[in-house]
Amino acid sequence: MLAISTLGVGLLQAPASAESTSTTYGPDNPVLLESFYEPTPDGRAAAGLTAPTSLAPLAPSSVRRPPGSPGADGRAAECMSQPGVGSVEGRTHNRFLWCQSIFVGSKVYSVDRRVYVGQAVFAMNAVAYGRDDGNRTVEVFFRSEPGSLRILEGDRGELSNAIFQVFADCTSWLTGCSAGGASATNTFSGWNTDGSWHSWTVASSEFRGVGPDMVSRHDWALTIDAYSPGTPDAGGKALPSHRIRCDTAQVGFYKRPKACIMDDVIPHLQYSLQSPNYSEVSAHVHCAMTPGCQTWPGPRTDRVIPGRYTGNRNDPGLHRITEKFPVDASDNNRTYYSKNSAAKDQACATLPSYVLDRTTQQCDEFPFASTIEGAGKGDGNFSVLGVTSRHNSCAGNALARFYRDDRILVWQPGLSDEALDTYYVEITDVPTGSTDECLPPEDDPDEPNLPPTANAGPDTTGDEGFTIVLGGSVSDPDGNPPTAQWTYSPGPDSDPGMSCTFHDSRSANTTMECNDDGTVTVTLTAFDGVNAAVSDSAVVTVRNVDPRLRRLGVLAPSMAAATEDVEYGITSPQPWQVFRVGDPVPFKARFLDPGSNDTHSCAIEWDDGQTNTFDSYADRCEATHTFTHPGMYTIKPKITDDDGGLSPAASVMVIVYDPNAGFITQGGWLDSPAGALVDDPAAQDRLTVEFNPQYLPPEPGPALSGGKVAAALRGTGFDLTSTTLEWLVVTPDQKAAVKGTGTIGGAAGYGFVAYGLDKPDAVRLVVWPLSAGDYPQQTLVYDNRPGKSYDLDLSDPQPLGGGSVQVHQ
Repeated sequence: MLAISTLGVGLLQAPASAESTSTTYGPDNPVLLESFYEPTPDGRAAAGLTAPTSLAPLAPSSVRRPPGSPGADGRAAECMSQPGVGSVEGRTHNRFLWCQSIFVGSKVYSVDRRVYVGQAVFAMNAVAYGRDDGNRTVEVFFRSEPGSLRILEGDRGELSNAIFQVFADCTSWLTGCSAGGASATNTFSGWNTDGSWHSWTVASSEFRGVGPDMVSRHDWALTIDAYSPGTPDAGGKALPSHRIRCDTAQVGFYKRPKACIMDDVIPHLQYSLQSPNYSEVSAHVHCAMTPGCQTWPGPRTDRVIPGRYTGNRNDPGLHRITEKFPVDASDNNRTYYSKNSAAKDQACATLPSYVLDRTTQQCDEFPFASTIEGAGKGDGNFSVLGVTSRHNSCAGNALARFYRDDRILVWQPGLSDEALDTYYVEITDVPTGSTDECLPPEDDPDEPNLPPTANAGPDTTGDEGFTIVLGGSVSDPDGNPPTAQWTYSPGPDSDPGMSCTFHDSRSANTTMECNDDGTVTVTLTAFDGVNAAVSDSAVVTVRNVDPRLRRLGVLAPSMAAATEDVEYGITSPQPWQVFRVGDPVPFKARFLDPGSNDTHSCAIEWDDGQTNTFDSYADRCEATHTFTHPGMYTIKPKITDDDGGLSPAASVMVIVYDPNAGFITQGGWLDSPAGALVDDPAAQDRLTVEFNPQYLPPEPGPALSGGKVAAALRGTGFDLTSTTLEWLVVTPDQKAAVKGTGTIGGAAGYGFVAYGLDKPDAVRLVVWPLSAGDYPQQTLVYDNRPGKSYDLDLSDPQPLGGGSVQVHQ
């Protein structure tokens, strides 16, 4: 490997177009740090990798998994010793290993003078490992090469203390890719002595992907960023990105169901013409893929046989199948493999003895029987030839190892291009002679596969519009997670339009929500890609939920989002809103029903003996009413759904006045009960009350100027004197109420409502601080009939001990 001192002269020189200077920079000379990366001149490693030089090959049946550190793994040393490792793209050594050894650093420019100041650069090593040990992740490692730092020009101290940061991340998170691990941060001088490995995990979501194998492709990249406190940050610079492919293979990898591999290279099987173990097969395949070469049966020279490796992904390639999967549903469910074998045998039977010596040779075919492009395809584009048994066996084992080592996924009918795993064959002249290449892989892809199991969980109950938990599960005795799929079917007791949604229909343990009540049969289906799908069902009883004029509990996420900004309840009229007799009173209410498939009717009781009933539209209950007599009216809406659900009680009280209805005069006293005076609940004494409010012509109301209200409780400081009168209500049945504001002990800020009843003479007085609202609610100062309604008809005034009440009409 090259030491850093052997670099070409151009790499560490100042840019030819920049003015070079050794001016020291600082607060008075601000600078800009700009990250950069450079390849090595010959593509070899920038510096020696501290790792064992001896290789540690995997046992044939070992799963591929990243080591704890590349420094203890011979695979990294092997990759680092190969050409291309010093390029800006790095070297994709195989589908489970990528490595890189280049230079990274920062160039420094004066912000004010915009001239080149200097640069710092060091050698970096990076390694990325794929895996097939049941995890859809790739591990990325980074380290600096100790002693490789070079500072050219500029202030060496400032450059040494500048910060250089590295991290690995997905280029897009929208594809289900994520990256974990803290940024590796150090000063340039720190990187010159660090030498430790920093790592990140690039992960692929198990719930995203294409086809039964959930194939996902993601791009990731290392990003570098240099900066110095107090100087502008030019922003990070991403190195060239790398493509990975992750899958949850349903077929062909029973012991290795999940994996992520490097996808920057085109997978291709290499057969050598110099191999003493299978050169006859190599020669046959080479001829079959070479246009114009004579192939059999025939002989013919016009066949167009796919699979030749040229470095172009768009060339016709090959696609793997297994002996047992898939089957051709249009051909009595025969496997495509058996169709290839039958067509090959038929062709081999026609070969002359000089092409196939049946006493010493076996009949070899290309494309392979383990491809969908084999002889059984029926287009005649295949070749057969006699080869010795050992060559046929060794080549077959090499193909099986290639399927495993490069994780070639199995073709299935209907797969999209994104889910296909196309491979090619390259015939080389590179000599080989190892007997290991004849060994079969130990994890035989044709081991028996048992069907999966599905359990939909117990029958359950839930409410319409709310989340209902489904306790399903799927499993496979072969350890390969099967694909799960939920479906549902409404029962006969369900209304038309009832529908349900699953939070994740492909997750066995999920939730659902329904827009109406009724019984629903949910079915969980499991499919392992090999055996027939299996299913299990459960019954979900969905209960009706009454409509409400307020929010309900914890709604399902979809409904909660839809109602987030909606104001529910009675929105018009407002409590204690004042109207004149004969003016229309608009009523508007917005209700909530989690059963979005329900229909509703509204009934509005106007408190004057009239009720309007009508079908609602959307989630609204709206009508207009005109009151013909003055009074205090409590309006009550009732919402009923088509399943008999009734909204809980709700109401709003309005004031209807008539300036021509008359007036009231009152003078007298009553025995104030204990508890009436809130601040002195033990006070019991005589309360003197007098009021004589009336509208003076031509006052239109609702405010009035005639009369006053006054009250005092003997033995206490409670003495009310009115300052304004807001409205007066005089009813046809000789009841009256007046509302206004006043003072107590000379202090303003109090509201009051005084009620009077002519026969028998009775009075009620309610006083509250205006800081608690414009009308009486929870906080009171005085009420001689506590707990009674504020509605005039239900106010229950207290009989006078002396004096009288007269309603004049």
